[in-house]
Amino acid sequence: MESKYACEALKNHDVLKINYHGYDRNVEVHAVGKTLRGNELMYVYQTSGGSRTGDLGWKRMKVADAKFVGTINGAAKTPRPDYHHEDTGLHDTVCTL
Repeated sequence: MESKYACEALKNHDVLKINYHGYDRNVEVHAVGKTLRGNELMYVYQTSGGSRTGDLGWKRMKVADAKFVGTINGAAKTPRPDYHHEDTGLHDTVCTL
């Protein structure tokens, strides 16, 4: 997936629908950027769908590993009350709340 889809969802407060590592997921994007190693990540709050652990909540996901499925317009509850920009782990931010 291209980071523009995640940044557009963030900007519009849309829920981003993706397939990530074989699981359909709904996520609320809070930041997109690069790590010190140059990996492009999304810092998201997963609201529904599957995962390896079965957990919902805060996650860092590689943008390149996500497959764009769609969006739910204006449905994101962003920013989440427990969102802290310093927790994203991103060094070079492309877009953020």
